[in-house]
Amino acid sequence: MAEEKKTDAPCCGGSQNMAFFWAVGGLVLGLIIGYIVFPGAVPAVSAGAGTGGNATSETGAFVLDQAKVSEIGGFLANYYYVSTGEETTATFSRYVDKGPYVELYYTVAEQEMPIMVSKDYKYFYAGAYDVGDTIAQMSTARQQAMAEAQGIPKSSNPQVLMFVMSYCPYGNQAEGGLAPVIQMLGDSATFEPVYIIYPSGRECTENGGKKYCSLHGNAELWQDVREKIIFNMYGEKKWAEYVSKANADCTLSNIDTCWAAAADAVGGINTTAVVAEFEASKFAILDSEMAKTQSNGVSGSPTIKINGVTFNGQRTPQAYKEAICGAYSAAPAECSQNITASAAPAPASGSCG
Repeated sequence: MAEEKKTDAPCCGGSQNMAFFWAVGGLVLGLIIGYIVFPGAVPAVSAGAGTGGNATSETGAFVLDQAKVSEIGGFLANYYYVSTGEETTATFSRYVDKGPYVELYYTVAEQEMPIMVSKDYKYFYAGAYDVGDTIAQMSTARQQAMAEAQGIPKSSNPQVLMFVMSYCPYGNQAEGGLAPVIQMLGDSATFEPVYIIYPSGRECTENGGKKYCSLHGNAELWQDVREKIIFNMYGEKKWAEYVSKANADCTLSNIDTCWAAAADAVGGINTTAVVAEFEASKFAILDSEMAKTQSNGVSGSPTIKINGVTFNGQRTPQAYKEAICGAYSAAPAECSQNITASAAPAPASGSCG
């Protein structure tokens, strides 16, 4: 992120988002806006400061709750994004016990700033704003700003197409990032994997004079078909479970046999039925996948389209969730939840294609 601090109006989000943005700015007596936009406006306070443990006063004890501190830091990072359109982190540095409340200090965009909060972490102190509600509202505002910045239109049921190759390592990382999002939002958004099939390549299968090619050869081509059959038969949530297991346990060299062991390990997949459908429909499925690949102008794995617009953000569960949640006309309650870091794969760059 650029070091220069912006002093003009926020760049992202609609007027409704911005009205909320400016309203929330007052919840700490203008300290958030004042300190981000005018860094010298808030004096540093050092008396009684600490970085850990407990702080006591006549009004009661303060206990530093790292989970709450981290949650408020996430709120500030979201606030900064809605304000500037830029990503940042909010790193907790210290606190000051002020008697009836506490000032939590964070470093945001290389500047230290305080947030006043009640000692039980329930309220932002100055306006008695509920911490949980305010954090959830800011998360929603960020999601909407991200979607609008990428030009993703809204709908009551966002459509998410995931163009992948079953053995592209970048596509596999994208699948890992989307899997927990599918489990979270699969009941209110529509997810579909589309396997990238080419009409020519170095190793292909022919049928009726037509070629079907996957970038990494026929072993990948047939696994593309099996994965699409599992999606068609069992839905996106079971598909997400299955591809996560197959990606972890199988390789391109053994997938022709390993695929069934992965399905058995996941459970709930009838491999005999999958084989029967494979034999009956493999070329119809390849025709369909190739047509979708070509009609969407896709050649690289992974390519994620949300309501028809290509997503260009990070390949992490949280980034996918925020972009999809921003594409709802009215976001479901699940959009206020965070996805745990343990579910997040390392972000990937690059693609196969």
